[in-house]
Amino acid sequence: MLRSAWFRWIAVISALFVVVVVAFKFSLEKKTTIKAVDSCVVCHSNIKTIGKSHPISVFGCATCHGGNRYATDKNVAHKGMVKNPARLEYASKYCAKCHSDVIDRVEKSIMATNKGIIGVLNKKYLGIDSYPSIEEIKELKTDNLTVNYFRKMCAACHINQLQSIFSKQKVRGGGCVDCHGAKEKNNPHTILTTRIPSSNCLKCHNRSNRIGLAYFGQFQSAGYGTPYKHGEFSHVIKGGGRYYLKLHADIHWQKAHLECIDCHTEHGIMGDGYEHKRFEDQVVIQCEDCHSPQFGKPNELAKLLAQTNAKIPLRDGLEIAYTHKDFRPIYNLQKDKNGKILFYRKLDGKPMEMKLMSNKPYHTLDIHKKLSCQACHSEWMPSCYGCHVANFKNKKQFDWLLHKPTKGAFREFSSFNRFSHPTLGVGWKGKIMPFAPGCQSFVTVYSNGIKPEKQFYRLFFASWDPHTTQLKSRSCTDCHFNPTTLGLGRGSLHIKDNKIIFSPVYNSRLSGLPIDFPLDAFVNIEGKQLQGVSIKTERAFNKKEINSIVSAYSCILCHGSYSDKVYKDFKKSKRLFLEGKTPCSK
Repeated sequence: MLRSAWFRWIAVISALFVVVVVAFKFSLEKKTTIKAVDSCVVCHSNIKTIGKSHPISVFGCATCHGGNRYATDKNVAHKGMVKNPARLEYASKYCAKCHSDVIDRVEKSIMATNKGIIGVLNKKYLGIDSYPSIEEIKELKTDNLTVNYFRKMCAACHINQLQSIFSKQKVRGGGCVDCHGAKEKNNPHTILTTRIPSSNCLKCHNRSNRIGLAYFGQFQSAGYGTPYKHGEFSHVIKGGGRYYLKLHADIHWQKAHLECIDCHTEHGIMGDGYEHKRFEDQVVIQCEDCHSPQFGKPNELAKLLAQTNAKIPLRDGLEIAYTHKDFRPIYNLQKDKNGKILFYRKLDGKPMEMKLMSNKPYHTLDIHKKLSCQACHSEWMPSCYGCHVANFKNKKQFDWLLHKPTKGAFREFSSFNRFSHPTLGVGWKGKIMPFAPGCQSFVTVYSNGIKPEKQFYRLFFASWDPHTTQLKSRSCTDCHFNPTTLGLGRGSLHIKDNKIIFSPVYNSRLSGLPIDFPLDAFVNIEGKQLQGVSIKTERAFNKKEINSIVSAYSCILCHGSYSDKVYKDFKKSKRLFLEGKTPCSK
């Protein structure tokens, strides 16, 4: 009996010893884990991850947020802490520990400086070529029309905007996280990623030339959001107050579901280290970079980008594409040892075989060498005509730079919105490109009461890629005998006694506007340019070009298909025609 009790005591003591040892070991392990990272996780234990590229087990919290990494008292731990280290004023201290080159480029990028927007406003309203950055106009008086307009109507969309002013939605701003931030269910911390969804881009790129909407087949209309489904309007642009019509989306989205980042390179988006005046100077990617690519061995940047993406393989022996503009890597377009070319989607790594540009006559004819890809392959273009801007000098409106209401309120109203085959003109590179209003402002300034203090107008057209690319190009007739394409505007075009006659649809005078030409007219039939451009080298077609384009229509009536034998050797066909040796020249 005594012996049995003795053994029971030994068992109990042994069990307690094991429990104490295990508990002590667990305590040490827990303390070691905290010490290895920082004490922040003691309170913030619900934050499990902030993305695979920034593991908490390596970085902890204080590495990026500052504060006292060893303190467990809230006030002591949070002293000197930065809630959002990705804001550009903090990123140079925190993010630059690992990303110094990127931070320097982003701070000079067009999305951070907004020089392009401010410069175009200066050109339009003040008639001067001046491209200051956001930082340079913060201290300027808001009685400057350009500065005030930008601060009230545009500055909400710069990447370093305060997220807090957008309430809980935090739809824009935040610096690096404006693009690289994503939400994860049941995770209170923003996830950091390089696999950026297009929804991040559309937070800002849904107004102005509206390329974000157009790419996904949405045209902002003046309608009512119909059809009406499930007790609410169905075609509402995110953010409310605006509606869209559903049109053909860009072929890259329709067929391949390519996101914005699948084409746009990191240097094209985040900058190349130079402070460019305009976005087109910073953009790197061009159609030929993928459809007529140049290949080379992956450089160190390509390897780093592929490693960070973690979805796209870079196997030994393959080559990657490089941009024609400045030889930047397109690491998701690859050619293997057998010459097979694959394009990988950046979000999920799905490969697709790439089709290269054909050498058919429509791509190789000398007469089409000045055409940009967009001139033929853009199916439609959103155009907002006649922007009526009312400026109330003594009324207050929220200032997106000072983050408080200040004097000088603005309201915008458009005359009419249209989608159609794009107007063409000579773009800034000398190539023929799509043009649309960019923009047309009829400005009325009020000081007191309802009597205007000043009224004036500034009408501009601008070139851009509509992002409505289709595999099938526009027809020959649509370019050579369409008044909208020529820049004349909508109306009736015909030829009488070898003279081009055009009758416009839109009458500006009858609409109460102080101009003698249609709002949608870039040029008249005599080749006189009717509206301004913000880039000196851009222009409408001149009279000689209009006559030349239209004169080809008589040939197109019979030779409207590129399968026609005249296009097999067009130079020979043209020579025979000029020598009077063809049936139509006799």
